Amino acid sequence: MLHEGPEPPGTDANDGIARAASDLARYALACNAAGKPIRREGIRDAVMAGSGVRNMKQVLDRASQLLEQTLGLKIVALPPHEKTLLGDDAQPPTAASSAAAKTTNKWVLASTLPDDARSRLEPAQSSTDRAITGFAAVVLSLIFVSNMSVPAEQLVLYVRKMGPPSCVLLSAADSSNGSGRRASSDGATDAQMESAAREAIDYLARAGFLDKVSIHAPSRIDTVVDTQATQQQQHQDAANDSAFEYTWGPQAKIRFAPLDMARFVAAMTGKECSADFVKAISRAYGRSIATS
Repeated sequence: MLHEGPEPPGTDANDGIARAASDLARYALACNAAGKPIRREGIRDAVMAGSGVRNMKQVLDRASQLLEQTLGLKIVALPPHEKTLLGDDAQPPTAASSAAAKTTNKWVLASTLPDDARSRLEPAQSSTDRAITGFAAVVLSLIFVSNMSVPAEQLVLYVRKMGPPSCVLLSAADSSNGSGRRASSDGATDAQMESAAREAIDYLARAGFLDKVSIHAPSRIDTVVDTQATQQQQHQDAANDSAFEYTWGPQAKIRFAPLDMARFVAAMTGKECSADFVKAISRAYGRSIATS
């Protein structure tokens, strides 16, 4: 059991915290590269075990400071899944209400750099990566304007109508250890189009862009994909869709700030991202979007 109280004073304790913070910074970067959240149990097993340090919060704070000083990143907690309905004059949740919310014991890395500096420092993406990111952004925008959640069966319908790009389906097959069917939406039957849509959604979930959440329970579940599912299993999957919905995953929260997504939606719809537009999008998003 980890103790959250203060560490006893002394050089040895401070050195231990510094070493654990460095290990946690490396672990956080590895999780970020893999598109996975930083989990409490992962920190416990990979960082805290054998370190002699008991105060996880102190190690988290020190690791976040280290990352911010060296890479312009910080460790931020993922909020629990919740749908929030706000009126025109509603304000974002207060610090007190946020602190009272149940923690998810998951964290992600977020940039502390200004937008212009971040865009200059980001490595150039390949055409495939740009296509995948663009497809993910469109799917995420549909969730964004639907109070941050869309029923699983509805999202399958949306993606089926869109037709996922072939590079997404190829990446989906590759991320399934090559055992997945490399589907194509060109000239496909209805069943193949639905299968392709499900493969694309499952890929976005594995990549951390989406979270599949039980409608009847607040906890998140991991998406399990059986790449050799029979027709009977596919029908079972469709029946189970009614019990789940999709929301933003950790990678989405890292890459897309609410105002960035509002601007994306404006660009996609050919509208100006004015104050009135942001106000309208805020109602669909379920929270007030800060414009500065």
